[in-house]
Amino acid sequence: MALSAFLSFSLGACASGPAPLPAPVLPENAPGSQGAPVAAAVPSVPDATPTPASDPALDTVRAGRFDNGKMWTFEYPPLEYLRNTYGFSADAEWFRKAHLSTLRLSNCTASFVSPNGLVMTNHHCARESIEQVSREGEDLVANGFYAASLEEERPIEDYYADQLIEIRDVTDRVFAALEGVTGVEARGDLREGVSEEIINEITEEFGGEEAGYNVEMVELYAGGRYSVYIFKRYTDLRMVMSPELQVAYFGGDWDNFTFPRYDLDMSFYRIYDENGEPLQSENYFPFNTEGVSKG
Repeated sequence: MALSAFLSFSLGACASGPAPLPAPVLPENAPGSQGAPVAAAVPSVPDATPTPASDPALDTVRAGRFDNGKMWTFEYPPLEYLRNTYGFSADAEWFRKAHLSTLRLSNCTASFVSPNGLVMTNHHCARESIEQVSREGEDLVANGFYAASLEEERPIEDYYADQLIEIRDVTDRVFAALEGVTGVEARGDLREGVSEEIINEITEEFGGEEAGYNVEMVELYAGGRYSVYIFKRYTDLRMVMSPELQVAYFGGDWDNFTFPRYDLDMSFYRIYDENGEPLQSENYFPFNTEGVSKG
């Protein structure tokens, strides 16, 4: 963007055209002084080829295993790395419970933290919802909110939470459809078509769009793997608790990227089922009142 702005400014400044360079004055007896104009001399450009480092030992830049970060998907976790680095061994069932306990909001992530539909997310993720449920004369963002009973929880309009209930590997099917097809455009069109076909099939399997499920095709590793994510969508969310802004945002953005933090960057929702009752969730992250222990 900065480069675009720079170019726009430079070109705009030159819109009226630069002043012409003065023509070189040639000696009277110079060749061509009386005939056709002579091209101006162009200075030679020095060789831009980089010089190899005199000592290879000084070249210490090396590609690291996790240069692109450490955010992994549930279906392809680095089990060996987790085991060797943290002494943590997890099986497929552990990761299944983890993704069933995790939620996707429209703008953030969240987690079930009780069997009765209680959901925790960051305060900044809930700020718009807090503003929405504020009533005349209230400033719940600044002063906080707490519902002492289910009846006091406040409904949030036009909001949802998606629960990832299943992941399917469809790589082989996509690759089979693309086999023998050449050309970027042709392969792209075919890939789009087979993706739509798979999404429609699974959507119908779960009862159609009206059943409250959202099916998405996910391309991973630059097209090396393809997964289908099947989400259950909940649309009845209610505000339960949010702390005052000054304690939720204490330290500002700087503290947001440090650990440990000394604030309450959290808010709580509750999800209700189609009957208007708190959702019963078998999978959630329980609170540990004893804190963490070394190792």
